[in-house]
Amino acid sequence: MYFGSEGFPVGKTVQSWEVEGDGYRLGSVSETTGIVELFRAQRHIYLSEGRLTAAGLQPEKFFMSRTRRGRTEAAQARFDWKAGTLTLGKVPEQRGAALSPQAQDIVSFMYQLALSPPAPGRIRLPITNGSRFETYDLEVLDEEALETPLGVLKTLPVKQVPRPGAESLAIWLAVEYRYLPVKLRFFDRDGNPMGEQIVNEIRISD
Repeated sequence: MYFGSEGFPVGKTVQSWEVEGDGYRLGSVSETTGIVELFRAQRHIYLSEGRLTAAGLQPEKFFMSRTRRGRTEAAQARFDWKAGTLTLGKVPEQRGAALSPQAQDIVSFMYQLALSPPAPGRIRLPITNGSRFETYDLEVLDEEALETPLGVLKTLPVKQVPRPGAESLAIWLAVEYRYLPVKLRFFDRDGNPMGEQIVNEIRISD
C-alpha cells in the first residue's frame, strides 16, 4: 500500500479467495508497516461469504472492521435473497434496506468483475460497505499496459464515476491473470489521488 501522489509505502494488503463446492469466502486484511506502524497503526479487515452461482458471486454475509488509535469500529451486512432484503449497519446498530438483484459488497464486486469482465462503457452496481448501500457508476475503459513488480501487465481499468463530495476508487484487472484485481487507487472527495495498492505476488493453488 502506498500513500499520496508521491507513493510513500505505508503497509501491505493480503487478499484471499477460496471456493469450495458452491460456496466462496473472500478475505482482505490491510495493515500498516514500518515507521507508520509505530506512530499511526491501522488494521482493516473485510470478509465476504456467499454462493457461487451461474450469474457469479452472490454474497450472503459481509463483515468489516477498522482499528486505528486503539479503537475498533465494525459493520456488517446480511443478504436475504429470498426475502429481497439487506440488513446492514455498524455493530450493534442495524437497519434494513431493499436488496437489488445484482447487489455486491465492497470486496466481492471486484471478483464479480473478474468472473464476468465487462465490455468498455458504463455499468451500474449496487454495493454495500457494511455501513452504506449505494449504487456505483463504473466506467470501463480500454485495455492498457500497467507497470507492476510482476512486470508489465495487460489490464482492464474500471473507474468509479465520482460524485460531488464523495470518495471514489479505480481498479485494474489483469487480463492474463483471469482478470484478478492487481491495482486499486483511491481518490479523496476532491478527486485527488490519496493512495493505492499494487500487486507484488499472486499465488494459485491446485
